[in-house]
Amino acid sequence: MSSLKPSASTMSELKIATRRSRLAISQAEWVASAISETHPGLEVSLVEVSTTGDRDRTSRVTVLTEVGAFVRAVQQAVLEGRADLAVHSCKDLPVEGPPDLIAVYPRREEPWDVLCGQDLDSLPTGARVGTGSPRRAAQMTRLRPDVQIEDVRGNVETRLEKVSSGEFDAVILAEAGLRRLGRKAEIGYRFDLEEMVPAPAQAALAVEAKVGSPAAEMALSIDDLATRRAVEAERALLAYTHAGCRSALGALGSLDGSKIRLTGFVQDERGARYGEAEATLPDTVARRLQSVLGL
Repeated sequence: MSSLKPSASTMSELKIATRRSRLAISQAEWVASAISETHPGLEVSLVEVSTTGDRDRTSRVTVLTEVGAFVRAVQQAVLEGRADLAVHSCKDLPVEGPPDLIAVYPRREEPWDVLCGQDLDSLPTGARVGTGSPRRAAQMTRLRPDVQIEDVRGNVETRLEKVSSGEFDAVILAEAGLRRLGRKAEIGYRFDLEEMVPAPAQAALAVEAKVGSPAAEMALSIDDLATRRAVEAERALLAYTHAGCRSALGALGSLDGSKIRLTGFVQDERGARYGEAEATLPDTVARRLQSVLGL
């Protein structure tokens, strides 16, 4: 991927495929704006796609994410020529994707998990905290073993409403989603890296296009190298450990000069482990952290 270079494109129109949720549309609009800034005069439109994950209101979100239920239909719109680009929340993207598609990674938002509803210390004993993520549940239980962790489905707005209605005392969400929806005021507490390691690729967007297409060349204009190196390391750890969203696995990469520092968390039948590794290449640092975590 890194050998590809953007080149001038004669495209005057660009169609971007996206899920229909408010967050997904907001993310696609951000991508459209970023590309338009580098290609003045470009006409950009959105192609809204209904995915299996959006239609299935009963299965656990962890299962749906692992099988790509939130991305496959959006990818298909590009493969079939109904759209030029597909925009996804990168953490929804399975590590094995269609070989005809290439991904670029724009600048990442804030990657942290946050508590909405109350501050961590103000949660009463026995408080009901909603999350659909085993990773978040495991780390929240370590921080506050006295609270009740309960599964929750729905988009950001639905989850926040469950707090407003009193169904939950708090919910754990990604800060990036709240920022993209203009709802960062809802944040009651931001977990730091020592408290809660984010999901691999959390807060990053993946923009996919057909390999070698004019749209792929155009998308490369918003590819962010620092985000790419960190996300590739995090996703490599996912691939090497075969840990999907049903696993309590977290990973966050950061750059220190030419090196990538990868911090990880896992909880399984052998208990919870945290670890760090450093290397210059994404694959190498992922392998080292895999060893440190004993996976």
